Amino acid sequence: MTAVGVHIRRQGFTVLGDDNGMDFFMAAIVYMRQKYHNANFYIFSDDIDYVKEKLGASDDIFYVDAMNGYYGDIEEFICLTKCNHYILTRRSSYGRMAEILNPNEGKTSVLFGVNTWNDSEERFHFISQEEVPKLCRLFHKKEIRRGLETGCIEGIDDIIKIGLDSGKVQMEERKAIILKRAKLYAKSGEYGKAVHLCRLLEDQYGENKEEFHLFFAQSLCGYGAIRESLVEFKYLARHRLCSETAKKHYIIVQFGSYSSQYLSEMQMLGLILGRMGNDVSFVFKRNQQEVLGGSENSGIKAWEDKVNGKWMDRVIEKGFSICRFYYGYPCYNYADIFDGVDSAFNTITEKHWGKETVVIGRDPKAISPDIPFRKVFVDFSEPFDEAYLKDEVGIWNIGRMYGCADIVVTRDKAYAKKGQQVIQVDSGLVVDGIEYTDKVVPYYGPTVYTDDYLDIALKIDAACWM
Repeated sequence: MTAVGVHIRRQGFTVLGDDNGMDFFMAAIVYMRQKYHNANFYIFSDDIDYVKEKLGASDDIFYVDAMNGYYGDIEEFICLTKCNHYILTRRSSYGRMAEILNPNEGKTSVLFGVNTWNDSEERFHFISQEEVPKLCRLFHKKEIRRGLETGCIEGIDDIIKIGLDSGKVQMEERKAIILKRAKLYAKSGEYGKAVHLCRLLEDQYGENKEEFHLFFAQSLCGYGAIRESLVEFKYLARHRLCSETAKKHYIIVQFGSYSSQYLSEMQMLGLILGRMGNDVSFVFKRNQQEVLGGSENSGIKAWEDKVNGKWMDRVIEKGFSICRFYYGYPCYNYADIFDGVDSAFNTITEKHWGKETVVIGRDPKAISPDIPFRKVFVDFSEPFDEAYLKDEVGIWNIGRMYGCADIVVTRDKAYAKKGQQVIQVDSGLVVDGIEYTDKVVPYYGPTVYTDDYLDIALKIDAACWM
């Protein structure tokens, strides 16, 4: 048996039209079948359901899905390095690195297009755009017969077997398997791994049932992530009240153009507030360059020219989702909102009837007397000014925002009240009379936010209910 690892990278690449296309992978499989008559194809992908639909079933095709979050990415990477030959998404470093680390001198690696790298290594075979349709016609697909009995899973060994041949696994079954795995970890006291899989369930599968949130909150407590567990318990409390008046509607407005592909501090605060069960809307600046025209970094500027419009079109159309936050929060173009601020804001708030609207930002047009809602100014005290925008905003504008905000979030210990509520970020967190001062929690796995973000979001939410 000859193992051919097929790595199909789609997320991110499809937005840019740079994912090689499924016809290429069908053509490459046909090519490798002709070259190696005993080949088995092991499919690795970040969009495995889509790939199953396109490639279908075959006796020589196996879908690998570790169902273990970023640990699964590592496990799948190791499996990919063990294959004999490769079919790869051309620009994906994940697949290319696995291929490079494979020491097999006789390997064949198939890529799309022509050799523009001036790479003389004989192991590469390029399938041109003209060859793809000819080979693709020889690919015969059978529909996958879906359905798996997940109740028979007793332990991790059973899950691993399913992960190595997951062709029949559907999304709901995958969610059940991941949750079962998380519960097995929690039962054995491995709360960090349980928390990690709960994040995965939210990130990729939108798990949102009440019993899931309760398990997640309990696992976070066992793990020691008290602030994050408070976020989960706040969500549960609001969900159980079944009342729209138990929620706020937060509108997040960042200053500057740091809002295309990059996650700013303001956006993260909005995501956490939404995670607590509130409604959240985001206002983005569209078609603005984050790398100035005169910048020496022409490569980054060229990338921005290509990407930013596509990315923002997608965000405004489909909503804002990133990392473990799957919700697709509604997004609006900054120019559309602030060219006719009264009517535009009214249009947004009409969709959130029964909830108080609160604007959170650091943009002079948003934190302004013209905005008829409660306003939270997250100031530019260090290290909040992560993009070094203070000079661009201007001292006069910053002073004006201090003056008209209802709540000021600051790390400036010398700042005195000017008629507002003041949230001192470096002070302890008090919730329902209980002070949480210890910010040291065990580190487990990558995360897009820190305890600082959780602290600020929890304090803002508490202040808005005063």
